[in-house]
Amino acid sequence: MTWMLTASGAEYHLAGPTAYGACGRPVDINDVAHHLAIVAQFNGATSRPYSVAEHSLLCCDIAQRAGASVFVQMAALLHDAHEAYTNDLISPAKQAVNSYSMAFGVGAWHAFEAEHAKGVREHFKLLSVFAGHREFLRSIDLQALATARRDLTPYNPSRHMPWPVLSDNTLQPVAPADWVRLDTPEREAATWKEWRERFLTRFAELQVARTLAGLGAKKC
Repeated sequence: MTWMLTASGAEYHLAGPTAYGACGRPVDINDVAHHLAIVAQFNGATSRPYSVAEHSLLCCDIAQRAGASVFVQMAALLHDAHEAYTNDLISPAKQAVNSYSMAFGVGAWHAFEAEHAKGVREHFKLLSVFAGHREFLRSIDLQALATARRDLTPYNPSRHMPWPVLSDNTLQPVAPADWVRLDTPEREAATWKEWRERFLTRFAELQVARTLAGLGAKKC
């Protein structure tokens, strides 16, 4: 069995011949929001539940504060949307899976994730945005990661090894956002359903702006 049943009841094929049919991989923003609001970041190793949906909203906020266009803000919101179907694997686990498979000449997780990310981004007509703003979007993702590490994990630089992904072992480590805290009572009290609705609301707001520019998402 290489397909999953989504929250809406759709069958999304992760592999196999059906996956490449016209509707073998149906993408639904309601599924994306629902799944991401439940999927935990850091493998759940945080002081409170911290979902991919909340992380994505933080990335969107960072993009907005940086003066990015609505197209880039949408890309920031949906940069991990494929994880609604592939799940969120922590970076060390991705590297471990890739290291096993590299013996056969391919980074298996990288290839698997990239294929699904491309399909989801194509659905939301974001491929060109990701291609043109790859480094900026990566910097946003890393700043959000640094912010979550500061506020929600027991990381202590005097006790723990540096995180290469955040350039801890360089003279210019990635700095967390200084205008937001993730460990506030308000955030801790928010339920996964509230994060799902916040995600959908932000998507709808940005989609209105994109629709005015003649862009949308393809139907399946």
